[in-house]
Amino acid sequence: NVTLVVATFLLSILGTFITRSGIISSVHSFAQSPVGTWFGGFLIVSLVATGYLVATRLRDLEAKAELESMVSREAAFLYNNLVLCGIAFSVLWGTLFPIVSEAVKGNKITVGPPFFNSVNVPLGLLLLALTGVGPLIAWRRASASNLRRQFTAPVAMGLALGAALVALGMRDVYAVVAYTLAGFVLGTIVQEFYKGVGARMRMHGENPAAALVRLVARNRRRYGGYVVHLGIVVMFAAFAGLAFKKEFDITLKPGASFAAVDPWGHRWSFTSQGVSEYEQLNRQVQAIGLAATRDGRPAGIVTSEKRQHVDGQGNPTFEPSTEVGIMGSLRQDVYVVLSGVSAGEAAEVRITFNPLVEWVWYGGMIMALGGLIVMWPQAERARKQSGYVAELRPAPAAERDELAEVLL
Repeated sequence: NVTLVVATFLLSILGTFITRSGIISSVHSFAQSPVGTWFGGFLIVSLVATGYLVATRLRDLEAKAELESMVSREAAFLYNNLVLCGIAFSVLWGTLFPIVSEAVKGNKITVGPPFFNSVNVPLGLLLLALTGVGPLIAWRRASASNLRRQFTAPVAMGLALGAALVALGMRDVYAVVAYTLAGFVLGTIVQEFYKGVGARMRMHGENPAAALVRLVARNRRRYGGYVVHLGIVVMFAAFAGLAFKKEFDITLKPGASFAAVDPWGHRWSFTSQGVSEYEQLNRQVQAIGLAATRDGRPAGIVTSEKRQHVDGQGNPTFEPSTEVGIMGSLRQDVYVVLSGVSAGEAAEVRITFNPLVEWVWYGGMIMALGGLIVMWPQAERARKQSGYVAELRPAPAAERDELAEVLL
């Protein structure tokens, strides 16, 4: 754990060094400046100092407990950390590859999205699977009966969802696997809440709403963690939706139209309102407006701009920037990007249909909500500090069995 903490700190400094030094060409990098040299020196000093401290204290940092079984919750935590380390290393390698290739072959070779997707998509799916496995598997050593009891319903739910999507025509392998695993993780979450709420209803005679609220309030770490897992499921479902993205590069003259079908089967039409050019404050602007219709009904006008910032004498100061036009909805975002303007006011436009993009934000909100539940202070602690004393009484055998079923 200490090594991971040190690596996280060093990678954050490395990222700052890369962007501030300009050693790698990127839209995020700054021009070369002396600041990068200082960050590079600080990175070297930090690497040597932390490496020395960890190496001289290895005996104190050794784990006190041993891993009893590779099929246990402790092992699931280990697998989770290994996958996260693999994702971090692949991003680091892809980022530094231009420097490595230049040092070895004499020319910079840059890797793009295909490399990162080919490595991180499978690792991300494995991480999603572990999200569902970890909370259900037993501590120390999982028995066959434990695995069968805990995983039968969630696995069936995931396989049913995957089979249904294939029957409906989904053929992208990664997307099918992602939604199958998302169904599995969702099944684990529903199962845990169902067991907990059911146990409280039987033991305390509470209605479902009260049982749910008190279940979460009594064990915020556990059930807040499940809410975080729900947010992860939503985000992965949104990521998988990008497998069905549609993109079109077109040229439109004023009054011309372009028709397309989005991933949901709706028919869109975009009619150019012409290109306008004007000056605004410290920039020169080219803009295009497209009147959009969906299934023959007006959907609004979406505009995109290409901006060139200038100084007081009208000279360009930065590379031109593009303002993307977005029509957002729960199903998809429609992006319109003005790529350029050719002779005769013909606009070069890219239109993209991105399914489920907004759900990435909703997934993040759900994760934040789960984090708040986990971190919210327990009321029991306040009562204990106020002088209340809890009396513990043995529960009847039937209630103990029901409680054990929930906890396991």
